[in-house]
Parts: sequence; C-alpha cells; structure tokens
Amino acid sequence: MVRIENLEAEYIVVNGTKIRYIVKGSGSPVLLVHGFGQFLEVWWFNIGPLSQHYQVYAMDLPGHGLSEKPAVDCTFSIVTEFIIDFMEALGIGHASLIGHSMGGSICLDEAINFPDKVDRIILVDSGGLSEKVPLLYRLCALPVLGDILVRPTIKAGVRHGIKRAFYNPDLVTEDMVNLNYELLRKPGVKATMLSIIRSGISISRSNPETIITDKLRLVKVPTLLIHGAQDAVIPLKYAQNASRLIPDCRLEIINECGHCPHLEKASEFNEAVISFLGG
Repeated sequence: MVRIENLEAEYIVVNGTKIRYIVKGSGSPVLLVHGFGQFLEVWWFNIGPLSQHYQVYAMDLPGHGLSEKPAVDCTFSIVTEFIIDFMEALGIGHASLIGHSMGGSICLDEAINFPDKVDRIILVDSGGLSEKVPLLYRLCALPVLGDILVRPTIKAGVRHGIKRAFYNPDLVTEDMVNLNYELLRKPGVKATMLSIIRSGISISRSNPETIITDKLRLVKVPTLLIHGAQDAVIPLKYAQNASRLIPDCRLEIINECGHCPHLEKASEFNEAVISFLGG
C-alpha cells in the first residue's frame, strides 16, 4: 500500500462535495468501492493489473480518506446514491462495480435499484449478506461508546483492527498502519463513520431499511462473490448462502485469506476479477 503523496489523484465536486479519485487505463469502466472507514489506497495492488484491461476508477467515499464530508449527515442511503452521482459527474453511463465489505453492500444496492447503470458486480467479503452484524459495529452504534471506538487514539488499536482482517497478520506493515491511522484522524471522518453506522445498525441488528438479504433475488446482473475462507469479520457461510439466492452468481473462495482478499491475495483476486469481467 503506497503513501498518499505517491498517488496521482484528481478531484471532482459531486453534489457540492469535493471527492478524491484516481482513474487509470482504458476500456470498459470499472469502479472500485472501498469499505467502511477505508480509502482508495486499499486498491493499490489491484488498480495496475486491472487497468491493463479496463478503465479503472477508485475514489474516497464522502467523508473518507481525503474526500470532503457532505454538508448533511452521511447516511448509508446517501453513500449509495453518491455512486450514481459520481458516475454522472464523470460522464460514465454504466459500469461494472467492485465493492469490499460495506462497499459490497453499496454495489448490491446499486444493482438492485439502478440495473441500467450496472453491468456486473463483484462483492468482496461483502456486507449486506446477513441480518447479523459483528459485535464491534453494533457497539459503535451506541451514543457514547461509539465515539470512543470509532476515533483511533493509539496506533496499537488501529494495528490490531487491521491484523484481525488478515489471515496472515505478518503481512500488515507499519506503512499500512500509519496510513490508516493518519486518514482515520482527518477532520470529519469520525462524524461520517458514526453517521453511516448509526443510520444502518442498532445495538441488536441491522436496521430494516439497510437489510439486503431479502432482496438478493432481485439482483439481475451477473455477480461474482469473492470471499476469504478464514474471514473473521464476515463469515464465509454468508457468502455461500447468498450465492444460492442471487440468480446469476458464482462464488470464488480464496483459501488462507481473511477479510481483505484484494490485499492479502492480490494476484488470485486480480485473476478472478479479470476472468469474470472478460479481460
């Protein structure tokens, strides 16, 4: 994962919010949608290989990374609507979407509600595949405790969170930890994260408006599920169940891999994506 200053990033204003993004390659457009509290650098091992076949876009979602925080509370529905607005701002008529974790939930929502804008979706250890929510996220929805948990105060906590997402924690570098720590402490990031999580999650479960499991049968575009076999954040069984509910779907399981196949097993991930999209 590279440092911020090594990126040739661009900025565009979407609905009054300044958004950082990067575009590379040519061909059919492919949008990379990161997860909760993340940023476009998490795709750095994928942008190069994928851009040899497609025009690849990666962005910081509103209130994440170096993108501005929206003037209004950044709810889950606002973030999902942002993808379509981002595409329209850049003149992208339709695209394939790749989403990790919360980004997978966003891609699912796009495919269900805007099928004419979405060619294919790839869901990477995706959220939205079960009504159950990990305890940590439910605790973040609480008024006081959430404020403590969401904003990192020491790098050790950030390091622990990243290592939990990997099957092989030795792959987590200090550069990775430092970059996460730096961007999570940017102004507005904490407020955005709290707003998103509290709009979609309660202490007991996902809120009804964000539950996608009962809508999986409505996904009409070809779908690939990529999931780490040892994901400790979102168990593999949720992806296995979803693969039976989404009509045109296949499941790619990556062994000895946790919650982040695009980082931990980048070569296998890129090969699976190119094969599915028809590189």
